[in-house]
Amino acid sequence: MNRAVVWSVTLGTQHAEPLPVTAELDATSGSAAGVEVTSECRDRVRAALFNSAQSWPPAPVRLSVPAVPQPSGIADLAVAVAVALVAAAGGCRFPVLSEIVFVAELGLDGTLRPVEGTWAAFDTAPLLGITHGVVPRALLPEFGAGTAITVVGATTLAEVLAWLHGTQVLPCAGTHRWSL
Repeated sequence: MNRAVVWSVTLGTQHAEPLPVTAELDATSGSAAGVEVTSECRDRVRAALFNSAQSWPPAPVRLSVPAVPQPSGIADLAVAVAVALVAAAGGCRFPVLSEIVFVAELGLDGTLRPVEGTWAAFDTAPLLGITHGVVPRALLPEFGAGTAITVVGATTLAEVLAWLHGTQVLPCAGTHRWSL
């Protein structure tokens, strides 16, 4: 069984809560910790992968997250669900996915969209060992070079996956660029 865990954040009205997203392939027995992602999230990820020239793995898939404090938070987890799924299938070469948090809404067409409270998502990230964050590129000006973690921006899921595979450099907040 291949397994990948990736971080995302669900943004409540008063605080942001980092959540691990787990993808397991060939998951034929047992149950994943947490709850299964909703069919809406699964369908969103499937469409975004298709529109990013990626395919859904042929093996049985189990996607799970801890209990989400608010139902609307699931939409914010779709980027992490997609990355975890591709990573579990062997499509990411970045060795430490657990050090990256993904904070964006995933469109059906594969675009990354801003979510309300993005800045708050990074308040607790360093305490969890998270060193990098991925946000929609339009939000990069909100983050300076002095941010506690390195923040990169992407416009699409395809760009994020290419960055994680090591074939693309993403612009970084501040005056420098960061790549794998």
